[in-house]
Amino acid sequence: MEKHNGLTCPFCQSEMKKGFIQSGTRLAWVPKVSKLSAEPSLTKGSVLLSEQSRFSINHVDAFLCESCKKVIIDYESNEQEQ
Repeated sequence: MEKHNGLTCPFCQSEMKKGFIQSGTRLAWVPKVSKLSAEPSLTKGSVLLSEQSRFSINHVDAFLCESCKKVIIDYESNEQEQ
């Protein structure tokens, strides 16, 4: 049986699993999708979730709800690592 962290999905109240979102580039929340580049363009209002690094894989903590297919990202823990 899988071990869960006890986080309840705010959308459907199912139990969520802790894991990670990872990428080879920096991770950012942006208010508008850039059509010129696959790399997130940090415009006004953007939030950098994880810096790009040549020496490590970029990642942020995330919680997955398999019931309603939602993911919650916790980027506060990543700020403490930088």
